[in-house]
Amino acid sequence: MAADDKTYEHLLDVRDLHVEFRMRTGVAKAINGVSFHLNEKETLAILGESGSGKSVTAQAIMGILDSPPGFVTGGEVLFQGVDMLKMPRKARAAMRGPKISMIFQDALSALNPVFPVGWQIAEMFRIHRKTNSSDAMKAAISLMEQVHIPAAKQRFKAYPHQFSGGMRQRIMIAMAIALDPWILIADEPTTALDVTVQAQIMALLKELQDEHDMGLILITHDLGVVANVADRIAVMYAGRLVEMAPVEEVYGQPRHPYTIGLLESVPRLDTKRGGVLPAIGGLPPNLLAMPGGCPFNPRCRFAVDRCRQGTPPPLEALDDGTRFAACWRVDDPEVADEAHRASEGDL
Repeated sequence: MAADDKTYEHLLDVRDLHVEFRMRTGVAKAINGVSFHLNEKETLAILGESGSGKSVTAQAIMGILDSPPGFVTGGEVLFQGVDMLKMPRKARAAMRGPKISMIFQDALSALNPVFPVGWQIAEMFRIHRKTNSSDAMKAAISLMEQVHIPAAKQRFKAYPHQFSGGMRQRIMIAMAIALDPWILIADEPTTALDVTVQAQIMALLKELQDEHDMGLILITHDLGVVANVADRIAVMYAGRLVEMAPVEEVYGQPRHPYTIGLLESVPRLDTKRGGVLPAIGGLPPNLLAMPGGCPFNPRCRFAVDRCRQGTPPPLEALDDGTRFAACWRVDDPEVADEAHRASEGDL
């Protein structure tokens, strides 16, 4: 990876990002003022339930939102200090692959079923680097070996349906890192994979990150997946960040009731056989009819009148400034006691 002149504070800096979907039934405000940064060689995990806005945030960063109906209505996405949202379309498209790349969660639908996987990997070199077919094929085989595809040379001409789910995900990873990007966004990279394969994919991502010095944004709903790989965690709910902190602090002492609920719902070895696994009651809010006050208040057992009125609480710095939370009761002893209980035990 070539080193640029260091004229920026963070590798990626997302500031006050807003995204909405304009539909016949109304306007759904999917992302509401999301701000975070990613440093070089850092792993940032973005956690949250389905519909919280994780994937939409990634698509907005990549510039691949379906528009219409999706529109970025505000904010900045700074890559090495340059706002990608203000770039001409062709210039931004040229950044996808060499500068910032993405692994999609459904490898089978993301891969083209009518072309061999090796051909699809080699296409990255043919299009972006104008490499001839022979050299592109060699580079693709090398990448397949790098992501631990057995008999890569022989499987170069195999089609996506001839690979297992885990192997297809490895092919997607090979395509994503082909052009040596500065940033890799992995959107639910272990979805629908068994636990053993999940661990293999996460270990592979970590190995490749160390080798290529990439910044990694890991999007997932599974706290267990990121416990040993993330440096920082950002928790999303209803299009907002509700907590952000170093991984040890989130697992050791969560500060937002939603994060507490997520930790409590993780299965543990000391759970009694036949016992009921705790769960967060209710459903995520309808983005077309958001509740007043804090979006989490209808599901929050700590909610008081202030939580149900006015504007949502802002994401504010706590303690030494390394962690942030958006909750009016973040310093309440009742919430702190429950946070301590939720953090007991190992994931």
